[in-house]
Amino acid sequence: RVFRLNADGSCVYLNGDGLCELFIRTGRQCEICTKYPRFFEEYDGFCEAGLALSCPTAADLILKETHNPYTDLKRRSDDRLLQFLADARSIATEMIYSEPEPDIAAKKLLGYGLDMQELIDFDCLTDLRKLDFSPYENAGCDPEDFRKFILENTEILGENWRSLLETEPHKPVGCANEQRSYLGYLTYRYFLKAINTEDVFLQCRLIYCLYRLACTLCGDFRLSARLICRELEHDAENMQALTLYLSEQP
Repeated sequence: RVFRLNADGSCVYLNGDGLCELFIRTGRQCEICTKYPRFFEEYDGFCEAGLALSCPTAADLILKETHNPYTDLKRRSDDRLLQFLADARSIATEMIYSEPEPDIAAKKLLGYGLDMQELIDFDCLTDLRKLDFSPYENAGCDPEDFRKFILENTEILGENWRSLLETEPHKPVGCANEQRSYLGYLTYRYFLKAINTEDVFLQCRLIYCLYRLACTLCGDFRLSARLICRELEHDAENMQALTLYLSEQP
């Protein structure tokens, strides 16, 4: 299921003309090349698809968005909690794209997740519009500790990723629009996964920490977002390790 790339990072199946020998010989692409950079998430009643930021073209498309691209996500499920989460995600996404400061939006999302968690814990799935977006920034994890945990406890695929993690954090990089779009992408991809644990605050903490990581890594913001996707999001064991780490924080 895994093969080593060439020294220059190219696929071993590419011939001298840059064409895929696997396709030439069989008439078919492998599953990875057929689906990538698309990802799919199955939920009760619907399936969602998206584009992974590890693809440079997908990153350009997603991070250059200036308006909310998720306005038509009208999800319907017989699962009461899943419907609650889907409605909450729509409201949260509206907030993200209407808040001028993406850092404030990230803190508001964290506070929103905390308030939602209280409703879930008491099985009080009421009108979400009654919740406000009070900023909250205690994700239970220091950004520096989060970065060190990734460096020391997750699988590292590329030396450029290791180099970024080993570099001392700098002031936030990237324009506000890129940061907002990245926060929207993370919310779209990970918010509904709370259905598996009934812990939406944990998912908001994960979104917040990944967002802060991208903002403080030294270098180009788009590159940082792409590497986070390649090194963490595409590796189920790495994501599981991050989720477990955050769940154990006070």
